[in-house]
Amino acid sequence: MATPCCNRFAYRVFPVIVLVLCPSLAAADGGAIRLSEQKGNYRVTIFTAPTPLRAGPVDVSVLVQDAATGEPATGLQVTIKAQRCGFSSDAEVHSATTEAATNKLYHATNFYFAEPGCYSLEVCVDGELGEAQAAVELQVTEPPPRWRALWPWAAWPILAIVLFAIHQLLIRRNPR
Repeated sequence: MATPCCNRFAYRVFPVIVLVLCPSLAAADGGAIRLSEQKGNYRVTIFTAPTPLRAGPVDVSVLVQDAATGEPATGLQVTIKAQRCGFSSDAEVHSATTEAATNKLYHATNFYFAEPGCYSLEVCVDGELGEAQAAVELQVTEPPPRWRALWPWAAWPILAIVLFAIHQLLIRRNPR
């Protein structure tokens, strides 16, 4: 039977180990800031995830604030257009919504960048304070190697064995 000390140790250390080994599980909002500037009556901040930006699924989040007060603007329609630099025929346009965002202050949508290279994002905001447009170019790198997506599935048994070994060491140190 495990001691209370051992249980407290495991409950405190295990979540830290998981978040250190898999930081994406922390589900932080936004991602990396790609642009933050005042456009018209708005301050538009564009975030992308993952970081670094890689070919594959990409989350684009936009925070729109009233430029005068700094408060998040409400009642907006936000559209995001993404296309490869120099390829005007393959543009994708998505509506960004608060429903798609984890943090409801943001407007978010997902794109799929099939290949590495230069991509252009154009954000159009339409709301009570008028219209605004912001644009940014992104460098997208190669997708991650396949083993990086699969390593957690192969590593979890090792983690279980290590935790069991720590548990056994603690029990032997404090025999009751």
